[in-house]
Formats: sequence, structure tokens, C-alpha cells
Amino acid sequence: MRDLITSTANPQIKHIRSLFRSRKQRNNERVFVAEGVRLVGEVIHAGLTELVIVVPEQLETTPRGRDLLAQVLALPHTYPTTPQIMATLSDVENPQGIIAVAKRPQLHLPPITLGLVLDSVQDPGNVGTLIRSAEAAGVDAVVCLPGTADVWNPKVVRAGMGTHLRVPLLQAESFAHAKLLLDSAPWYAADQQGTQRYDQVDWCAPSVLVVGNEANGISADLHDHCQLVAIPMHGAVESLNAAIAGSVVLFEAARQRRIQMG
Repeated sequence: MRDLITSTANPQIKHIRSLFRSRKQRNNERVFVAEGVRLVGEVIHAGLTELVIVVPEQLETTPRGRDLLAQVLALPHTYPTTPQIMATLSDVENPQGIIAVAKRPQLHLPPITLGLVLDSVQDPGNVGTLIRSAEAAGVDAVVCLPGTADVWNPKVVRAGMGTHLRVPLLQAESFAHAKLLLDSAPWYAADQQGTQRYDQVDWCAPSVLVVGNEANGISADLHDHCQLVAIPMHGAVESLNAAIAGSVVLFEAARQRRIQMG
């Protein structure tokens, strides 16, 4: 482990800060930033770590943190720093004392039985929640269309809680590109204008769910291609948050498939 970093001008600190801020740099380097004991632990276990910044005294306060500290101290590119320097990097209210730069995993794209497409979903928290729900519901791959928040944005990575390491997350250049990546039919879109209820769909068949923009829904190209499915609601509520709506439909698909499998 190197000498203690005490300056924000340190090259490693500047490097991580640039990765937090720049999608272009993250893409050029094919890396992402992981923060927190659980997520960094998964990154280390996967053998993807390139750089670790750690506050030893913070990790030493919990058993899980102490175990992780022993692991990172054995890595060749671990740099200790102070809580004050760590606070300049992290945008969470109470940083856990560890941030890592990691290589993006190379995941094989399996045959698609259930796919998820994000169409201009702009909020990083919604994107992270949706990909986390996708893994939990058994989605084979997630495809992001232009206008969707960067799936490797640190806020998305944090909300994804490790899904980035296990589910193929693909960036499509266009709707036509997304169709090539997810060669499944039919496609469905969560939309309150739909005439079919989401629980009336046969989700056991190969299918793709599209979740659209928080304010405007799905784009015109997808509107013409997708069957629209609605989630019935009581009261005066007109619509659900995009992440909640997508999760509701995904778990209906998971429920049907679980029943089919017996």
C-alpha cells in the first residue's frame, strides 16, 4: 500500500474525479467507478479492480469492512487517503470509505427469452433500479436506447447493486440496432393508453419489455412496434414512476415463468 494521499491534486484522486464526471472518459477507458463495501467486494471477487482508494480507519469499524480492507491491502494499486479527501470524491451523504475503478465485465449475450429496453429513461436512479429489478426478475439482457442515462454512471452503478457484473448491459445506436440485439417477438411497452392489462400478456413466451421516458413515454418508432400494456390503478393516480411500472411488469413476467416451471 502506498503513502497516505492528503491532497486533491494527487493524480489518482484527479483520475477518479474525472471518471465520476465524464461519460466519454469512462467509455474510452472501458471502466466504471464502484463505491461502498459490498460493491467493491464484488468487483474484487470478479477480478476487475484497477485502482482502489481507501480510508482504512473507516473500514476497520465493521467486520465486513475489516475483511475487505485485508483484501484491498493485498492489491498492487491500493492507495490510502483521509476521510476529507474521500468526501471530495463521493456524492453520497455518508461515504463508506472505499472507491474502486474497475474494468467493465465481458458478459456473453445469451438467447433472449426476456429482454428489457430502456427508451430515453433519463434519471440515473430509475435506470439503476430498473436494471436491478431486471436481474431479480430473470431478464437476459438490458438494452439502452439513445437518450437513456449512462448505464455506467456512478449513480446508476450504485443503484444497480452489482447487477452490472452479472447482466449484459448494451448500448444500442438506434431502434433498428436494438431489434438486432434482442431478436425476440413480440415487444411490449408499459403505457397507460394500452388496451391490454399487463397481467393478461403471456410472458412465458420470448418477449421484450420497453420502459419509456419519465415524462413522454416511449418514442414514436417504438410506439408503432410495441403492443401497449397498462397497469390498472385505483384512485386519482394517472401513472407510476418509470422504475416502479417497469418493475411491476417484470415481476409479473417472473411470476408467470415461475408457475410454468412448477
